[in-house]
Amino acid sequence: MSQAAEKDKSADHHEDITHDVDAAVQLAEDVDGVRHSPWAPHMFRLYAVLIIPYLNGCLNGYDGSLMGGLNGMTSYQKYFNM
Repeated sequence: MSQAAEKDKSADHHEDITHDVDAAVQLAEDVDGVRHSPWAPHMFRLYAVLIIPYLNGCLNGYDGSLMGGLNGMTSYQKYFNM
């Protein structure tokens, strides 16, 4: 690739980054002044969606501790010939 082509590519990349940064700054300024109520209907939809990963994490911890406890029991080990 020639040096001129590399400079054009570098300039395009720099313009893309500058545009992305400007867009991010503009979005941050737009959102900064907005106050959202935690009781709005769209927030309840978010809460309903987020309950699934929350419960998944809780059940994952429960299952892990339950199986760890069972594997340590002498009667369980004898029954399953462990």
